[in-house]
Amino acid sequence: MTVTAGAGIRALFDLPEDITYLDCAAQGPLLRASHTAGARGLLRKFHPWTPERAAFDAEMTAARDLFAGLIGARGEDIAHMGATSYGAAVAGANMAIEPGQKVLVLEAQFPSNYYVWQRLAARDGGDLKIVPWPEDGDWTAAVLDALGDDVGLVALPPCHWTDGALLDLVAIADRVHALGAGFFIDATQAAGARPLDVGRLDPDFMAVSGYKWLLSPDAVGYLYVAPRRQTGAPIEDNYATRVAESTMEMADGYGADYIPGAARFDQGAADSMIHLPITVTAMEQISQWTPEGISAGLAPLTDAVAARAEERGWRVPAKGRRVDHFIGVWISDVPADLGQRLKARGVYTSLRGGAVRVSPHLYNSVADIDRLFAALDAELTG
Repeated sequence: MTVTAGAGIRALFDLPEDITYLDCAAQGPLLRASHTAGARGLLRKFHPWTPERAAFDAEMTAARDLFAGLIGARGEDIAHMGATSYGAAVAGANMAIEPGQKVLVLEAQFPSNYYVWQRLAARDGGDLKIVPWPEDGDWTAAVLDALGDDVGLVALPPCHWTDGALLDLVAIADRVHALGAGFFIDATQAAGARPLDVGRLDPDFMAVSGYKWLLSPDAVGYLYVAPRRQTGAPIEDNYATRVAESTMEMADGYGADYIPGAARFDQGAADSMIHLPITVTAMEQISQWTPEGISAGLAPLTDAVAARAEERGWRVPAKGRRVDHFIGVWISDVPADLGQRLKARGVYTSLRGGAVRVSPHLYNSVADIDRLFAALDAELTG
C-alpha cells in the first residue's frame, strides 16, 4: 500500500501556505482531528466532575492496542511512558552484562540511547563498544563486524537519527540472538513511519517517543516489553500498576502483586485526560495509513531530496542504505545558524550532527522540496 503525499492530506493539518514544514523528525504536528480531541480532553480537565472523565481507562487500552498493531505486538506487551529515556531506564534496570563484556552502540547515537548504557557498563564492570561511522555508509555491515563474543548487550536504532542511514535490524537481530546478548531498540525515529515487527526482531525492550512520527503530544510514548521480561521490576511504583487488595474508597488500596503484562512498567500519570484523546486520534489515523503506506508515500520526497543534493555535490546516504521517510544532507562547511536562516524563509528543517536533516510527512509535496533547495541555494550560494 502507498499513500500519496500532498494536498489531500495537507488539509488534515493546519499548515499555512507560507510554511514548508520538513521537520517531523524533530516534532510532528497534530492533526486537526487530534486538536479537536485535545479540546475535549482539556474540557474534562477544566470540568473534572463530568462523566467524560471516566473515558481515560478505555483510551489507555485503545492507545496500547493501536501502538501494538503498528509493531506486530499484543496490547498486553505495551507499557505507557513519557519518553524514550524512561523506557531505556526500565531496560537498563532489568538487563545486565557480565564483567568484562561490552554494550554495543553506534558512534553519535542519540543521547537517550547512550547514557543509560554507559552507566550500565560501569555498574556491571564492562565497557561500551562504539561502532565507528562507516566510510561507505553501511551501518549494517559495520555492526555485524563488531558483534562478537565480547558483546553482552546491543542497543541500537533502526536508522541513524542524524541522516536516516539504515540498519538492517533483521540481520542484526539474528546475530544478536545467536550470541545470546540482550537487545534494546530505540525506534523513536521509525515507529509509525516504517514497518517494524517485534515478532521477527524479538528485542527484550523497544522504546518509542510519540511526539515525532506518531503525531502525538509531548510526554507520550510506549515501551514494548518482550513476554520473557514482563516479570521484571519497574523503576517506580504507582497505584495503577498493582492489584489492589482493598478499595481506595474504603481502605488504603495497597496490593502486593503487580498487574499482569507490560502494564506493570507504566509510568505514573500516563493516564492523562488531556493527552489520551489526542494520542488515540493520531494513532487511529496512522493505523489507517499504515507504516508501510507512509514509508512508501514519503520515498519519492526523500528521493527528490537526494537527487537535488547530489546535483549540488552534497552527500546523502545511498539509496538502499537509508530509510524512506527522512534523509540527511551533508554539506561542506555548513553554517551553524543555517536552520535559523531557513526558518526566516519559512522553511523548517533541523541541523543534526552536522547534517541538514529533512523529514517530511504526507502533508508535503515535491514542491516543498523545491522550495527547500531554493532556500538552500539562496543561503549558501547567494
